[in-house]
Amino acid sequence: MKGGVEFVYSTNKMNCHNVILNYIQNCEKNEPIFIEDIKKYIMQFYKEEEKEKIFNNVKEILNRLSKDNIIKTAYKGIYYIPKTNIFGEVPLANSKIIRYKYLVDKFGNIKGYITGAILFNKVGLTTQVPNIIEIVTNECKNNNKYKNKYLNVVIRRSKIEINNENYKYLQLIDLLENRDNIYIEVDNIDEIIYDFIQKNDLNFEKIIKYARETNSKTAIEKMIILAR
Repeated sequence: MKGGVEFVYSTNKMNCHNVILNYIQNCEKNEPIFIEDIKKYIMQFYKEEEKEKIFNNVKEILNRLSKDNIIKTAYKGIYYIPKTNIFGEVPLANSKIIRYKYLVDKFGNIKGYITGAILFNKVGLTTQVPNIIEIVTNECKNNNKYKNKYLNVVIRRSKIEINNENYKYLQLIDLLENRDNIYIEVDNIDEIIYDFIQKNDLNFEKIIKYARETNSKTAIEKMIILAR
C-alpha cells in the first residue's frame, strides 16, 4: 500500500512539472510570473483533495527550473524568463512587477490604482515625486497598510472592490479627500480636478454613488461645491 502511494505521488510530481513547464513556455520573456497564478493554473488538472500535495511540489519544481536557467527569481514567489540583448541579460523591471501584482491582471482587469502624491503629480497638482508609490488594491487582504520594501510601494485595501469601471472614480474621490493633506503648488485646483473629470468622462451621479459607497462625505461636499 505504501509503495502504491509513493508511485502515485511520483507520477503526480512528474505531471506537475510538465504542467508548470507548459505554463511557463506560454509566458512572454521578461514578464513577471507569479507563483500564485501558477497554482491557480495547475489546479485545472487536479482534484481539490490533491491540492496540498501538488502545491508542496510547486516551489521545488520552480527552484529546479531556476537552477536550470529556464526561469530567474526576481523576488520570493516572483519569476521571469530571462531575456538578453547586446549588453547581456535584461533584468526584470520593478514597474512590471508592480503593474501585474497590484494594478492589473494579465487579462486587462483593473484591480488597483495609484494614489497619494504621485497621483497628485500626474494630474498636475504638485511637483512632488516621492520614492514610495502608494497603491490602493484588491490584493491587500486586510485593512492595514502594508509596505513592500523590495518594490518601494505601500498598499492599502479599497473600501469597495476595484474594477475597470470604478477605478477612475475612486482616484477622483482620493483627490477630493486628500487635497488638504498633500502640498499643492497651484491655484487652479478646482479647474484641474474638473479637467480630470472631463478627460475621464466621469458621470456626476456615479461620482456621488461611489462617494456614498465609500462613505466619503468630504468627496460629496466638495463635488457639490465644484458642481456649482
